[in-house]
Amino acid sequence: MRLITLLVVPAVLFAGQARYARLGEFEGTVEVQLTAADAWMAAERNLPLVESTWLRTAAGARVEVELDEGSAWRLGPDSQGELSDYTRLSTGQRVTLLSLDRGICYFTGEPKGKDALTMALPGAQITFLRGARVRLEAGETISHIAVLEGSVRFSSPAAEIDLHEGQTVRVEPARPARFFLDREVAAMKLDEWSGQRDRAAAGSPSGSHVLGRYGLMDLDTGGEWVQTDDLGAVWKPKQPEGWYPFQQGRWRWYEGLGYTWVSDDKWGWLPYHYGRWQRKERLGWVWAPSVSTVFQPGDVYWLIGKEVVSAGPPARERKWIPASRPEQFLAGWGPLAPGEDWSTAERPEQFYKINTTFAAFSQNARAIDPAGFSDRPKEPLEVAALVESLPSPGFARARLDATRPVLRAGSTRVTPVLNGVTYQDEGLPVAPPPPPVTRATRPMPIPPVVIVTPPAETPQPETEMVPVPVYLPYFVATPTRDHESSAGKTAGRANRHDPPEPPRVEPLHPKRFRNGELEMYNAVIRESDDPAKQIHGLDTWAQKFPRSDFVDDRLYLYLQAYARVKPSQPARILDYGSQLIAKNVKTVFQDPQQVLVVLYLVTVNAGLVHRHASYEQLKAGARAAQELLDGLPGFFAADRRPFNVSEADWKKMRADMEATARKTLAMTGEVAGLSRE
Repeated sequence: MRLITLLVVPAVLFAGQARYARLGEFEGTVEVQLTAADAWMAAERNLPLVESTWLRTAAGARVEVELDEGSAWRLGPDSQGELSDYTRLSTGQRVTLLSLDRGICYFTGEPKGKDALTMALPGAQITFLRGARVRLEAGETISHIAVLEGSVRFSSPAAEIDLHEGQTVRVEPARPARFFLDREVAAMKLDEWSGQRDRAAAGSPSGSHVLGRYGLMDLDTGGEWVQTDDLGAVWKPKQPEGWYPFQQGRWRWYEGLGYTWVSDDKWGWLPYHYGRWQRKERLGWVWAPSVSTVFQPGDVYWLIGKEVVSAGPPARERKWIPASRPEQFLAGWGPLAPGEDWSTAERPEQFYKINTTFAAFSQNARAIDPAGFSDRPKEPLEVAALVESLPSPGFARARLDATRPVLRAGSTRVTPVLNGVTYQDEGLPVAPPPPPVTRATRPMPIPPVVIVTPPAETPQPETEMVPVPVYLPYFVATPTRDHESSAGKTAGRANRHDPPEPPRVEPLHPKRFRNGELEMYNAVIRESDDPAKQIHGLDTWAQKFPRSDFVDDRLYLYLQAYARVKPSQPARILDYGSQLIAKNVKTVFQDPQQVLVVLYLVTVNAGLVHRHASYEQLKAGARAAQELLDGLPGFFAADRRPFNVSEADWKKMRADMEATARKTLAMTGEVAGLSRE
């Protein structure tokens, strides 16, 4: 499968502060693999997720991942995804790439400033230019992208367009030269779950008190905000008397961060990683948010001591002595106060036995869990010493050799692109970047096959073929039947629209853009979603470069733009189509698919306006209809039938097109002396 090249602005990825995502709400069996060297583990609420983390869900399960800028990624049942790129540059720019390998996921987010936010799935990727909500599905052979709200930039090996709310794209990774565009989004049961989570997050009152943008909903339900004289607004959890921080949960080891607290408290994300705790009279324990956005593993003081168990009679006695060897330890910890600059030479401000949690700890342990540990020393400082941190576990060299299978989404790392510089990895079959193209792209790429399904509520006549609006310069459409269901129409059209994939033929004399012309071409391509703007761009291009090497391609773009503009302008379609017919369209375009589209559009529109058409238009229509009839046996040869189109549909498509051509020829053929019985 081809790998998708991801284009992002930075030239050199200098590392900035590390980023950590939060594993939030989940149901059912969810598993996490933090790195390739780690085993799959059961999901834990508030588990920090690092770049390259894999997540997978079982049947009936789902999970929500919150990113540090406030966006949310949700995986549905039987799904697997990767936090592929999750970095912060030295400039502060955040680069995020999420990959869906299989299953279904939702994402709600908005890039801030110069942040880069991208999602990949087999066969395609989307880039967020502004706030949007999307749903992605990755099946065995087909991928879907549905825009629930806002708009995103869709990219595939074939093309690049903007998708807007209510639109769905279907791609087949094994056939990268085409995709299907549908102007409706089919509802799914999980849509409401994701929508409810989005609505709750949007109305969180805690957002006005903290800098962190994730974990806010749990603060709203887990406690209340209280104003204090010395600390300002603080958050007080709903906990019983005798509770204290850093008690319910465990420490997990993260390279580059150290032992990091994973709280069992539902709200235990922001209060343990962005701020400190203090016990205040009449209020109890409160959390004072930090003024920094740097993720902290957990601000605590540490104690370490060695546990020795004697086996002498009359009973086993347990005593505590200071640690001298690293095999078996007693570990203890407690919260540091807001603003406290603590060193091991003095006691922490809040150091009390009742505030300290203890656990057994052995060197090389990658987790420290106080659950079930009931042996608490009467005088902690008599049996343990204050330390800045616990000793880190040894690093196994075998971890460096750990690898994972390649994701079906293909390349999942951001590739820097420099203007005027090309990069080629001879070891990887990387597909060419989608338009807009760079100056190194020669020649102009063959337009992709885009199959557009019109809304189900506006069925076309059963006996007449008419052009339907498209987004890029390529389509083949067939009529629908009135008795089909909405879902059946969409699926039926997708199958019947499936033309054979054309071979890619390089021209003998590559065409070249003149100085400044490439930018105009790119501007036209970017406006493919708005035919009126695209026509304006084509007019500007034609005025500035009337003798362009790409004049035929420009005519082709004109032809398609006028086929989509409202109200329909069949006369203009004939104007531009006639020029291609006069040049002999079969020699202008080496791609048989393009030939078919030109002949079809000219044939249909000549039949629509034959009573008001000029002599030249009627002549072009008759010639197009005749050439279409002559070419149908080759276009619809049995060996060119797509694998997912039935033989009956393939024959019906040809019959419908033949009927349209004969009808047009009967109306216009006398003008060109091509009348047929």
